[in-house]
Amino acid sequence: MKSLLENYAKRIKIAESVYANEHAGEAMPKSKKLTLATVLNNTNRFLSERFDNSVGTQKSDIGNYKKFVLNLTNIAMPNLLAFDLVMVKPMTSRAGFVTYIDFVAGSNKGGVKQGDVFNSGLKGLGKMDAARMAYTGSKIVEEAVADATTSWKPVAKNISVIERETKGGHKYPLTWDLEKEFEVEIYKGLDSQGEAIWEPAMVADVRQGDKIRYEYDNVVIPQEDLPILNAVTRDIAITAKTRRIAIYYSQIAAFEMKNEMGEDLGQSLAEQAVNELKYEIDSEVVMFLRKMAGEPVEALTFNKHVPVGITLAQHYEGFGEKLEQAKVALYNRTQRYMPSYMVAASDVLPILAYCPTFKMGNMKAISGPFVAGTLGGLKVVVSPLLASGEYFFGVNEGMASAAIYAPYMAIVPTQLLGFADGAMSQGF
Repeated sequence: MKSLLENYAKRIKIAESVYANEHAGEAMPKSKKLTLATVLNNTNRFLSERFDNSVGTQKSDIGNYKKFVLNLTNIAMPNLLAFDLVMVKPMTSRAGFVTYIDFVAGSNKGGVKQGDVFNSGLKGLGKMDAARMAYTGSKIVEEAVADATTSWKPVAKNISVIERETKGGHKYPLTWDLEKEFEVEIYKGLDSQGEAIWEPAMVADVRQGDKIRYEYDNVVIPQEDLPILNAVTRDIAITAKTRRIAIYYSQIAAFEMKNEMGEDLGQSLAEQAVNELKYEIDSEVVMFLRKMAGEPVEALTFNKHVPVGITLAQHYEGFGEKLEQAKVALYNRTQRYMPSYMVAASDVLPILAYCPTFKMGNMKAISGPFVAGTLGGLKVVVSPLLASGEYFFGVNEGMASAAIYAPYMAIVPTQLLGFADGAMSQGF
C-alpha cells in the first residue's frame, strides 16, 4: 500500500485539495487515500491493457484520454458518501472476500456456551446477561451432567453471599451462615410467592440433571480449567456489481459548444455520467441504512408546532433533547457505540439550524445526498429520499459499521466512437 500511495501521490494530493474544499477544510482520512490509490491502480492497469493494442486512436490521444479518466476517478471517488456512512474495503479483483473476526467463548461455563459471541467485527457486542457477567468469575449456575460432579473445581466451601433470582427476574443478595459447611445449592423449584427455592447440599448429594449453583476456587493454582476466549475469522464473499451508462451527442453540437462557451461537450457529458453513478451509489447506501434502521420510534418524535408562550427558536432548540435521546437509544441497542453520523430528510435541516451544537458545512455544488454539517461532532447527511421529517443515527467507526462498500474500478470507459451521421458515443 505504501508503494501505491507513492505512485499516486500527485493525484491523491489533488484529491485532498478537492476533498478539503467540499468538507469545510477537513483532511482526507488515510483510509480514503488507500482506497483511492487501490482503485486508481486497478483502473490504470485496465486502461493500459485495453489500449496497448489499440490501432484506431493516436497514442498521444490515448495518453490524454487515460489521464482524463483517472482524473474523474480522482475527484469522484473520495467524495462518495459511502466513506462517511459505511466501512469501505477496496477490492483488487472482481471477486473477493471481506474478512472479519468474532471473539467467542471457548468454554461451556454456566449459561455461557462454547461459541457464544462476545464481540463481533460486524455484529457488535454479544448479549450481556447474568451468565456472561459470571464467565470469568467464580460463581456457577449449571445443570449437573453426572452424579456427584461439578464442572469447575475445586469447589469453595462456606460461601457467604450469592445472588438469588426471583420469578420476576429481580435479584437480591442472600447471606448464609458461615459456620454451616456445604458445597453447592440444589434448585428445588418455586415457592408460593414465585421465588426460587435453593437448598444447601454437599457435592455428594448432587444427581445428574440437578440444577445447582456454587462457587469454585479460582485463586489457588494450579487451576484445573480456565474460561477461554477464542478468535474466529469469518469471510463474506463479494462480487463487484456493474453499473453502465452511455453518453451520446452530436459532433456539430460539440463544435458549437466549444466555439460559444469554450467547453468540451464530451468531457462535460462524461463528468455528468460519473455524477449520475455517484448519485445512485450514495442513494442506494442511504436507503439501505434507512431500511436497517427499522420503524420510526414514537418517543423520538418532535412536533414542529410552536406552543404558546415561547419563540420558534426556543422551541426548535428543544429538538436537541430528542437527538440526545436517539443517541442513547443507539448506545443501548449496541451496548457499545454512540453514533458517528446522522441522516435526515431535507425538511429536518431548518430545525437543526437552531440546535446550538449544529455547524453548517459547505453546501455548494450539491448533487443528491450531501454532508450538511456537523452536530456536536457527528456528521449530518441530508437525503431527499427520506420521508418528510425522518432522521436516523448510525455507527461507522473503525471495524464497526452497519455495512461494507467494496469498490473495484470506479470508472471503466469504452473508447469514444464517431458515426457516419456525426453522432459521438461512449460508455462508462
